Amino acid sequence: MFDIIGRAVGGLYQVVRGLTTVGKHTFRPPITKEYPDLMPDLPGAFRGRLALTVNPETGEHLCISCRQCERVCPDKCIEITAQKSTDTNKLELIDFKIDHGLCMFCGLCTEVCPTLCIINTNDFEMADYNRGNLIYDLKRLTLTQEESGYYFDKKNMPLPKPKPAKAAPAAAAAAAKPAAATAVAEKPVASEKPAAAKPEVAEKPAAKPVEAKSAEVKTEEAKPEVKPETKPEETK
Repeated sequence: MFDIIGRAVGGLYQVVRGLTTVGKHTFRPPITKEYPDLMPDLPGAFRGRLALTVNPETGEHLCISCRQCERVCPDKCIEITAQKSTDTNKLELIDFKIDHGLCMFCGLCTEVCPTLCIINTNDFEMADYNRGNLIYDLKRLTLTQEESGYYFDKKNMPLPKPKPAKAAPAAAAAAAKPAAATAVAEKPVASEKPAAAKPEVAEKPAAKPVEAKSAEVKTEEAKPEVKPETKPEETK
């Protein structure tokens, strides 16, 4: 008997609690959003579609091909293709693929990224009729400069530092060496001109004594031979 009365009282108490909650919300403004006409304002920590950001100021891609997101992904849905540059001897990104059909949006890849390149966006409308369309390549993943600036502000992320300038290509350096060699080779040629002119100037005074000698020789040849005078005594 007492058990039935206790159950009845407990049931009435739960009904009163429910009606009280309904009464509180009766006089409150509605919170229902007219989706999809009005998109919800999601918080910055919302884990939506993955994307790659660029520098909001310079537009440079922030991925350095470190593969940390690929290694930490529990679903193995990230695939990075990179190669070593012959000029800078560093990895250069070629392609970046994410299979959102396998991704569980855990956010581990965004936490280990050292350059804040990969992030979770507020995009949640990813339904498609083909699973192949859920595989995003580098072009589909990369955000524009304006979109990257929006998410940097929304997530309160620090702006990245600009990348250092790339070194000159080896081909340009090799082409500069012959040009420098020819410039160095041309210098002695220019300095040889006055040296070649000096002997010509020096030959002129050297020719004068020769001409003078020849003139003296001619004058000596032209002089008549003077015979010695004989004394009268000797003739007798």
